[in-house]
Amino acid sequence: MKTILLAFVCFFFWQVNAQQQVFAYDYRNVPEDELKTFMGNEAMYWSKIHANLVKKGTINGWAMCRRINGLASEPNIYFFYGFGTLENRDKMGEDWSQAEKEVRSSMDKEKLAMIDERLKQKKYRVGQVLLQRSSSVNMGQGEWNYLVHNYAKASNVTQFLEGQEKYFKPFFEENITAKNTKQVFWYTAAVLSPRGNGYNWNCYTVDAFKNYSDIFNAWNTTPNWPEEGMAEVIKFLPEGNFYKSVIWQRVMWIDDQGQLKTAWD
Repeated sequence: MKTILLAFVCFFFWQVNAQQQVFAYDYRNVPEDELKTFMGNEAMYWSKIHANLVKKGTINGWAMCRRINGLASEPNIYFFYGFGTLENRDKMGEDWSQAEKEVRSSMDKEKLAMIDERLKQKKYRVGQVLLQRSSSVNMGQGEWNYLVHNYAKASNVTQFLEGQEKYFKPFFEENITAKNTKQVFWYTAAVLSPRGNGYNWNCYTVDAFKNYSDIFNAWNTTPNWPEEGMAEVIKFLPEGNFYKSVIWQRVMWIDDQGQLKTAWD
């Protein structure tokens, strides 16, 4: 009975702690000839609402990333929303409405009328995903511009992520700290929603880099990969491989002070 109770308590606290790592992606596929207007709208209007939410602590982060290379049919933009907790996600509709009211009331009416005309542009949304971060190394401690998302369709998400935690977290922790690699941080996450056989990934790992070239020349020394760990995690992947790996560039984000930062050509 004590064992069962202990297991229940541990599971309960794991859920609570995990909720502190909840975030979402909002994927778009914006035509190239619409990107300039689309990104301008984000900078002039939508980012101001997210900055309002970050300053209030309603969300813990917002960013816009652009896909580098890949198929034209795939999403080329995603937005990151850091909810932190599921409770914050529950309140987002109300919090968003209030933030938008405050932003609009602070803007010049003539400028607002011009922006409203621009905002008639299509949203180009193609999908939304709610995720829960599992393991991480050096999050928020290094400058970065590029992310490699390694999407996986694991046959057992829990065991796959446990293997990442056991073998690869210490590996990246050691090598990032020792600067054996140009990689800045690493983390894993599981998809909370949507789920099921109709979707082609249910978890992923993320590698962050400052420069695009660092992705292809990441190591300053020959890495001693955890071979036991490699075998332990790839057995949960179809044909022992990720579904796909995609490079994303961070082009717009709100910093810790609620200020808009941009980095695009």
